[in-house]
Amino acid sequence: MRKIVYYLFVLIAAASSAVAKSSEPYYIAPSQVSLSEILSPTPAPDSEAQKKDVQAVLNAEQSRTEEQVKSAQADAEVSAFRFADVLGPSFDLESLPYTTKFFERVTSDEMQIIKAAKEHFNRPRPFMVSQDIHPIIKQPSNASYPSGHTTFAYLVAIILANMVPEKSAALFERAAVYSHNRVIAGVHFPTDVEAGRIAGSVIANTLLHEERFTSDLVQAKAEARRVLNLD
Repeated sequence: MRKIVYYLFVLIAAASSAVAKSSEPYYIAPSQVSLSEILSPTPAPDSEAQKKDVQAVLNAEQSRTEEQVKSAQADAEVSAFRFADVLGPSFDLESLPYTTKFFERVTSDEMQIIKAAKEHFNRPRPFMVSQDIHPIIKQPSNASYPSGHTTFAYLVAIILANMVPEKSAALFERAAVYSHNRVIAGVHFPTDVEAGRIAGSVIANTLLHEERFTSDLVQAKAEARRVLNLD
């Protein structure tokens, strides 16, 4: 039965890839960050590494608290403003129009890079591998590896740490929680999350060497620091 589900997943993923709409990159293109050449291969089906991954998700499901469930459900949202619990309530889209647009562009580029990586590795989600895993959020239809939410979390943490270095440690801690919430939610394996952490760091490094990005970063930083009363 699991093999049938697996092959159905492969067919759906291929169909989704064929009809997916592409968007023009703003800062960097997917060809500039070839994650398929950087990330390790996914654990083979029925390997000890895969069994360990499945068990980790099951353990997270069995031990998750009500507070963790709420946190994981809230962190299903892909938004830089999920980091407001570190930077304060004034860190919101209404107060930061330039920063909002800046992160929208970053997110769009990141999603295109991750889309290419997911299509390359084409790993089924935990709930497709084990019927004992029960997600607490909407089941994503794309592939599992690397974790796009984790990539986003660490990418945003790195950018925000450049904008608000006083909060660097707390920002990275928040990214770690945001990422682990994907395992708690039952939609990612720990190895997906680790790959996402690496992917986010690589994408951030590439962006930080792009003049268009660094120019916009300066303006977003100025706006954010002014709103956060850090100047």
